[in-house]
Amino acid sequence: MSIPVFDCHCDTATHALEKGEILRRNKMQLDLERLAAYAPAGQVFAICAVDDPDPVAFADRSITFFLRQIEENSDIAKLCLNFQDIVTAESDGKIAAVLSIEGAEQIEDINSAYACGVRIVHPTWNHDNLLCGAAMDGGTGLTNKGRQFVMRAQELGIMLDMSHISERGFWDTLEISTRPVIAGHSNSKAVCNVPRNLSDEQFAALVRRGGGAGINLYPEFLGLGRDIDAVFAHIDHFMSLGGERSVFLGCDFDGIEETPRGISGVQDLGKIYETLLRHNYSEQLVCDIFRNNILKVMEKAL
Repeated sequence: MSIPVFDCHCDTATHALEKGEILRRNKMQLDLERLAAYAPAGQVFAICAVDDPDPVAFADRSITFFLRQIEENSDIAKLCLNFQDIVTAESDGKIAAVLSIEGAEQIEDINSAYACGVRIVHPTWNHDNLLCGAAMDGGTGLTNKGRQFVMRAQELGIMLDMSHISERGFWDTLEISTRPVIAGHSNSKAVCNVPRNLSDEQFAALVRRGGGAGINLYPEFLGLGRDIDAVFAHIDHFMSLGGERSVFLGCDFDGIEETPRGISGVQDLGKIYETLLRHNYSEQLVCDIFRNNILKVMEKAL
């Protein structure tokens, strides 16, 4: 059985650079060779350097490293700058690779970031910045600069990821958004009540706007048994809120210190696929969660 995968978030590129690893084959939670076992396959690669003393400079190095790695592995991966690029990559049997910036304090100029290939941006990471508050910090909303950033990003065709933004910032962003937005690696607060997860109201708002949420595999955000059954619980709760077209994968590989029991890396995603089938999810619905839903969002947002 061929399993399709398009995952909305990993930190593999940043940490591969830090550890002296490469993207094709490594000892981390994700690499291109293991990802290429799925067909079709796509991955959003996030650059997250906000804790570095010079986040802009480190992000520049990380982007250069990522682009070089994709070019050196052009036999199995393709950098995708728009939806048509994703379609082309998949038809060529290659991994569709999309570049993301996690924490806008790494960006000096949104136009330059777009020119470098960035197509998804998180306005903030775990700390408040000049654009907005963070879910794990003070919780302020969008600043005037943040509003300008959101509007310009969407004008360019950069998709916004609300995973780390404060709740006030979340609602401020939706108020002015002209395209769908996502919470690319966030779970259900009703299932596991932590600040990084989404309330039912937030998820429902994403659904109404044509966006959605990517399921994060970090055990602290899963709760319950911290296993594959917990992953299912979050998916199933979102389904009960009308999420059939709005739930996808946002595993956060190589951005999480530990993984759920039964999953050690990207090679184990088939276990989640099989779990959903055992819970009487149709194969079409599982494929939608694993790939189709996020592509429909990207078609409108990029």
